[in-house]
Amino acid sequence: RLERLQRIVSKLQMESGLCEEQLNQADTLLQSDVRLLNAGKPPQKAAEIERDLDKADAMIRLLFNDVQTLKDGRHPQGEQMYRRVYRLHERLVGIRTEYNLRLKSGAPAAAVTVPLGQRPRQELDEATLRYLQDLLAWVEENQRRLGAAEWGMDLPTVESHLGSHRGLHHSIEEFRTKIERARADEDMGETCKEEDAGGRHADTAHPCARPQNSSKSRLRHLESLHAFVSAATKELMWLNEKEEEEVNFDWSDHNPNMMAKKENYS
Repeated sequence: RLERLQRIVSKLQMESGLCEEQLNQADTLLQSDVRLLNAGKPPQKAAEIERDLDKADAMIRLLFNDVQTLKDGRHPQGEQMYRRVYRLHERLVGIRTEYNLRLKSGAPAAAVTVPLGQRPRQELDEATLRYLQDLLAWVEENQRRLGAAEWGMDLPTVESHLGSHRGLHHSIEEFRTKIERARADEDMGETCKEEDAGGRHADTAHPCARPQNSSKSRLRHLESLHAFVSAATKELMWLNEKEEEEVNFDWSDHNPNMMAKKENYS
């Protein structure tokens, strides 16, 4: 079992490196086309960029499956590999967002700073929908991660979970700015409803509220658990010291310290 999990770790390390190269290539092509747009020329690499992003997206989905196998198997590198793949996913969302808003809309860099609500509707429908879908995918993934998170059975594991969650909580807090930027387009909700009749995005008014509340609750409980386990660990250490002292004590009548021990017990 450990050998199989270690092979998955090696596979993750290799394939995450390939995925990073794919994203680097997409970003390089994107910046090249953005410079063309700024110069008033048509982009040349849009199809290649979209193909690279789709490949990276498919790779990341498979990487998340491998990461889940590691975590289910309680491999010590499971959390580390999760963070590595998670950073790749965040970068994919960032590049795709820039691609949708700059290249697909045909807007030069200066136009990207214009509030979404002041830009033509036809430029925004597809870009904002794809952007919102990426944001919601981020929300859903982190809500799932929070729901499956463990607490730890001793001080080292509780401290590890607490440190890991503080990093995640910081990311969720920062994520709110991305949501607010996406919500700046007043037509976004209508567009999403038209594109997805199933109502998947019906609750986009505060899409990060659920993971944010879950994260705050988990952070509060982890801090409370850490305080309790720290205090309990100190008490257990004290008990162990006293137990060792009693076990090693010479209880024979020849021990000159026996009277002092009796006084202690009294």
